[in-house]
Amino acid sequence: MSRILGQEGGRRHTRAILASLALTEVPQVLDAASEFPVVLCKADGSRVRDADGNRYIDLTSFFGVATVGHRNPSVLAALRIQSGRLLHAMGDVHPADVKARFLREISRRLPSPDYKAVLSLNGADAVETALKFAAAATGRPGVIAFEGSYHGLSAGALDATHLPAFRAPFTGLLSGRARFVPFPSPDGSNASSVLDAVRATARAEGPFKIGAVMVEPIQGRGGIRVPPPGFLRDLATVCAAEDLVLIADEVYTGVGRTGRFLRMDAEEVVPDAVCLGKSLGGGIPLSGCWMRPRLADAVHRAGAEAVHTSTYLGHPLGCAAGLGVLKALDRGHLMQRAAEIEVAVRERAAIWRQRSGLIRDVRGAGAMIGVELQTANGGPGAPIAGRVIARAMRGGVILLTEGPAGDVLSFTPPLSILPEDLQRALTIVERALLEEMTTT
Repeated sequence: MSRILGQEGGRRHTRAILASLALTEVPQVLDAASEFPVVLCKADGSRVRDADGNRYIDLTSFFGVATVGHRNPSVLAALRIQSGRLLHAMGDVHPADVKARFLREISRRLPSPDYKAVLSLNGADAVETALKFAAAATGRPGVIAFEGSYHGLSAGALDATHLPAFRAPFTGLLSGRARFVPFPSPDGSNASSVLDAVRATARAEGPFKIGAVMVEPIQGRGGIRVPPPGFLRDLATVCAAEDLVLIADEVYTGVGRTGRFLRMDAEEVVPDAVCLGKSLGGGIPLSGCWMRPRLADAVHRAGAEAVHTSTYLGHPLGCAAGLGVLKALDRGHLMQRAAEIEVAVRERAAIWRQRSGLIRDVRGAGAMIGVELQTANGGPGAPIAGRVIARAMRGGVILLTEGPAGDVLSFTPPLSILPEDLQRALTIVERALLEEMTTT
């Protein structure tokens, strides 16, 4: 990457556009008054340009969406062909032919041949589908979710999202049908007690009988938290014994990000429902919930009406983009890159831990690695994390934090990132960490 990285071009255009947005968009969407946001203009692969011509390397995949890279050629080719044929269809009445091709290709990658899908536009939509069909199948609308969970912010999905910041403004809308149990420690020290809590919660009396368990195989917004080996398999066993539907929220972890098409594949777990989104459409809104027969057959049409549907169900451009994503994964052998990315990030993080004393923990899998920060004396690392990502941005790297406290640097680059770009980006992050060490 020969061009200069960083904000050498200043922020004049960015500031003007952010000022315009501040007048026309509700204030909770953007921190437009701060010096952190940039206005994005162009992206290719893992390289990004803002409205002022500044250049960056993307270590976020833009919220995990660009797993196969920004503007992946296979995705663009599929979109060009489809946009010349059909932009919109009538999903539950007159579907597009491309929907059938997309669903066939996804089916080839799932852990059982009997999954059937409801397509939608974002991860929360897919979660809503899973919750509704699980309730219809079991007659029990309650759901067990985990502390630290993030399943989306629409009303039904928010019920199962634990993170308090998202729930607090809308408590009056929440039904209370979700019950939360601890997420297991990575060393497995409390895994048995967590499983016991699932059993006890499932059997407990309450206004909503429990019919399902929803789990992120790796918590994303919760801080890149990874359950201990074997926990997901044991959780599936408990769900089967307690007659609970197991819903895997793979919106972040799925579509190859951790080296398998599904993270659940690593433990050979076959969930009753799988939610996919984010990278599924390669930048075009696309998500879906894939369900095994017990759930899929639980809801039927009311005469001519589909009772769980949406205007853009099976949108032709989304399905075409999804086919492009799957082709890119296969032709580029991109899932194999996840392990290489993990090694590169972990090796550099080990150096940072040794040199800075600011690293509390490194965790994750594949191209989903979290680096938890702390102060030099072991105090809270959130202020440091905020300053590090701001310094990295000025140096030419787009990076985000995760975790309830915002103290985890989240490394989720595109699988297609060039090794030299990844190393250059990690060097910029390292410089930001060392600068923090010398100023605190």
